[in-house]
Amino acid sequence: MRPVYYIVTLMASGLFCMSAGHAETTGSDQKQGVTGPLSKNVTSVGKAEYITTHGKTAFLKTVAGVGGRLGLSIQHSPATINVIQHDLMMQRGYAQAESAADSAPGVSSGGSPGSPAQLMMRGFTGNQILILRDGLYFGPTTMVNRPQNTFNLESVQVLKGPSSVLYGQGAVGGTVDMRARTPDFDAAHANALLSYGSFNTWNAGVGGSVPITKTLAIRSDFSRTSSDGFVKGADPHSDDFTTTLLWKPTNRFTARLSMDYLTDRLSTYYGTPLVSLAQTGGRVGGLLSSSKGLGITRGSLWRYYNVRDGRAGSVNATPTLHLDWQVSPTIQIHNSSYFVYSKRRWNNAESLSYIGNTGAVDAGGNNIAPGRIGRDRFYVYQNQHQVGDTLHTQFDFKIFGMKNRFVLGGDAYYLRFIRNHGFPDASYADSVSLVSPEQTSLGTFAGEYPFRKSPTTMVQAGLFLEDVLTVRDNLRIVGGFRYDWLALNRQNYNQNGGFNAASSFKGHYNPDNFRIGPVWDLTKDISLYGVYTTAEDPPGSNIFLANRGQFSRLSHSRQGEIGVKASTWHGRFTTTLSFYDIRRTRMLVATGADTVATAGVQKSRGLEWQGDLVLNQHWSLSGNVAYTYSRYGSFHPSAALNASGNQVPNVPAVTANLWGIWSRVADLPLDLGAGLRYVSARKGDYANTLSLKDYALVNVFAGWHAYKGVTVYGRIDNIGNKHFVQWADTSYPGQILLGAPRSFSISVQAGF
Repeated sequence: MRPVYYIVTLMASGLFCMSAGHAETTGSDQKQGVTGPLSKNVTSVGKAEYITTHGKTAFLKTVAGVGGRLGLSIQHSPATINVIQHDLMMQRGYAQAESAADSAPGVSSGGSPGSPAQLMMRGFTGNQILILRDGLYFGPTTMVNRPQNTFNLESVQVLKGPSSVLYGQGAVGGTVDMRARTPDFDAAHANALLSYGSFNTWNAGVGGSVPITKTLAIRSDFSRTSSDGFVKGADPHSDDFTTTLLWKPTNRFTARLSMDYLTDRLSTYYGTPLVSLAQTGGRVGGLLSSSKGLGITRGSLWRYYNVRDGRAGSVNATPTLHLDWQVSPTIQIHNSSYFVYSKRRWNNAESLSYIGNTGAVDAGGNNIAPGRIGRDRFYVYQNQHQVGDTLHTQFDFKIFGMKNRFVLGGDAYYLRFIRNHGFPDASYADSVSLVSPEQTSLGTFAGEYPFRKSPTTMVQAGLFLEDVLTVRDNLRIVGGFRYDWLALNRQNYNQNGGFNAASSFKGHYNPDNFRIGPVWDLTKDISLYGVYTTAEDPPGSNIFLANRGQFSRLSHSRQGEIGVKASTWHGRFTTTLSFYDIRRTRMLVATGADTVATAGVQKSRGLEWQGDLVLNQHWSLSGNVAYTYSRYGSFHPSAALNASGNQVPNVPAVTANLWGIWSRVADLPLDLGAGLRYVSARKGDYANTLSLKDYALVNVFAGWHAYKGVTVYGRIDNIGNKHFVQWADTSYPGQILLGAPRSFSISVQAGF
């Protein structure tokens, strides 16, 4: 039942604060930033200040923008929040944001070229993980968002659990916010990176910040990644240019104009085919098991089954403008405006099928011999334009002598998404050898062209409010509410250009969501919290694939979470622990490359622990572990399959990470480090007939501080050369995606 009384109270509080003649801040963590002698720089994140520190850091006292607009510290936010800073990403060698997110408790990434930004959290994947850029939403996650180069980022921030109250979109499992680096006013700064490694992998970056005047500063960063790929022929690369102009004419007003321009070519490795081991033999052990006798052969490892001229690239431009105005000591206004322009193209042989019997025929009418791999053709061209704005005002005042902070705001966006797609009429376009796949061209096939056109228009407007009431110095009540107006117009056209009214539809939806929970300080450094959150959102899998009759109502989710956050031993040990339970109903899941099905219910529960220990100036340890139990309720992916009660694919029961760093070894300018990542067994299909084996990876590095500001790193990733399955894309049931084998790299990083 909705807490109507609480919502009305919050709205009345907002009206009261507009007429209040005086106000005070609600506590130390709600001031404009948390300063201290360890701070290197302070950059604006919305209205709050975000701090980058080196050495011993009071992490729980910092403010992460992904946690909301109240400016609460991580300690006093009733949610699990993880922040991976730029320096840590550079030290551990994370080239892209997805790798950084993997280091948070319970997070794993997919790496599927069709869904390049796919992550798993708390038992949910795909579009149920929201991806933001500087706090802004740029469209559904999987097909729309692209891997971001970490050199251009100040931090990767991870918020666990539903966040529809904060962002108004489908985020049941969690939210990842990629924060760009911003200019400094203190002095000019420069950064550079050059790295080379296995598989002809290059990473390079150059950037810097320059104060043009006392009130105007600029920062620009350019990075490039390229590789032949650990499966030769995949050839991924990306170029990312980010520039930000920061204008601060007074201490009360700030304008930040940014542009991110990204071009990329994703890896065109779509997987290694599953085969009938009874027919082929040559099984590779330690990867998977199947009740249907399927497996991977030694002869197919690291083989490239795509066409030689496959495409999976994009061009993306995203200008944004952030304005902050301190109207008075008790009133702040923030506005963000943005525009998204993006073109993306996929043109590949993506789906692989082992041919076990005679009778299969390709698009040319040729018989496919048993033992070969049948391939499809998949053509999709996307053109996306999105314009949006968000405005909110923060008020500080008292209610019956209790400190209170209230945020009232709204946002709106218009999204036009045109999807042109084509598929050959035949089941198989052509075929290649299992052991030595022929390097053939894309070709053209009947049914693929002319393409089918599917333009979709989404218009959304939302009204939101957040509030934190400090009942006592050690007790806060945090709440929020959001109401949305969402209009969706999905149009489909046939190959002849005729409008397909049977599959097209229009929908109007009005989700309303809330969250509420207390935060209780046992001591100034130890806090307990609990929170209850709801979410109603587009039912995803992918809203741009849904057709008429597949859904009429939005999905509904609710989460209960309790946890503890603590900093002890004079700040040397920081730890967080959370327990959660999520239930989601009326949801869609992808059952093929261009199909979705209704899954009635999904339930997830588990725990997440993170610990960071600084023993002394030489030794530090960091680790986390997560347990996830995730199952479907009533779910029929097809007429022939009842998956009710089955495990959700790609969700491991246990994930764990551990890092250890020995700094200034023997008082030399040398750092040594090692990391361990463990992922337990997972299911690879809806029927749960395919099981992916657990795996553990060990990475090591050495860093030599050659000069002041210059460090040379040597790394070995997956030092044991463990063969493992990273992901099993349920849209491509005939194949699995292997993880990268052992690799080496050497890099030079400089900062002045």
